[in-house]
Amino acid sequence: MVTLEPAMALHTCENALRELISSVLSDALGPEWLAAVADSDRLLEWEKRATSEQARRTKRGVVIPPPGLAYAQFFDLVRILKSDKLWTYFAPALGKRSETISLIDRFDSLRNTVAHGRPLVPYEQELLSGIAGQIRNQVTRYMSSKDPAGDFYARIETIRDSFGNEITDPPTPHGELAGRCITDLVLTPGDRVVFTVIGTDPQGRDLEWRFEGRSGFDPRSYIVTSQNGNAAQLIWDVTDADVNETATIQIYMESSSSQYHRFGWFDQRAYFRYIVRPPQTSLLL
Repeated sequence: MVTLEPAMALHTCENALRELISSVLSDALGPEWLAAVADSDRLLEWEKRATSEQARRTKRGVVIPPPGLAYAQFFDLVRILKSDKLWTYFAPALGKRSETISLIDRFDSLRNTVAHGRPLVPYEQELLSGIAGQIRNQVTRYMSSKDPAGDFYARIETIRDSFGNEITDPPTPHGELAGRCITDLVLTPGDRVVFTVIGTDPQGRDLEWRFEGRSGFDPRSYIVTSQNGNAAQLIWDVTDADVNETATIQIYMESSSSQYHRFGWFDQRAYFRYIVRPPQTSLLL
């Protein structure tokens, strides 16, 4: 497995645990599951963090997640995982409690070093990366187990645009659509949108990404490759051909070395929708 840089290892592990906790507990406890795992003071603290981030970032055009587990710190996630009454829900994904908690505690000590700007020696970087990779793979396999074909095909983990918009809708039952994001952003020709994409493959294969935008654009003509679980970027330079009140960018992902794909030539897709209008100068002509 390719060693993840410390920042990516932190992102990978935390996101995997957030995904697992949200998925497992929402299924087991229902839509009010957050109240069952966090007291009112903790929920208020997360809401304050969301409000503070909204005040700082939305005026710069950044979209932020709603209040909830997205604002929980790593120790919050660990506290939930260590709960005796909740572990039974996580065991099918993470295995033996003692082994998993031991790994997560070691990860947390290394995470604390990174968070305070202190460098890690090479073996510590490899250990941080290895634990993050194991947790991510366990979560990936568990999520895939809910899908009869999930042990073979790759899946999209997250896609976020450079404005902070992120796919949030749950995947479609048959798995083709990983999510969608209908934005109200108004773009004009000359703008640039960068999509940061992360996917996972239960077989550990590299992934290929491409997008389809304006009519007639060949989705196979622009390809970016990422290593399993690592981020890649797709760049959309908005042109006159994209002018449309429902301009849609379809993002496709496939495992690069597999002979077979879930949906013909790709394994999963997602889409973002924007408004693209002519530049103001064109109104004067």
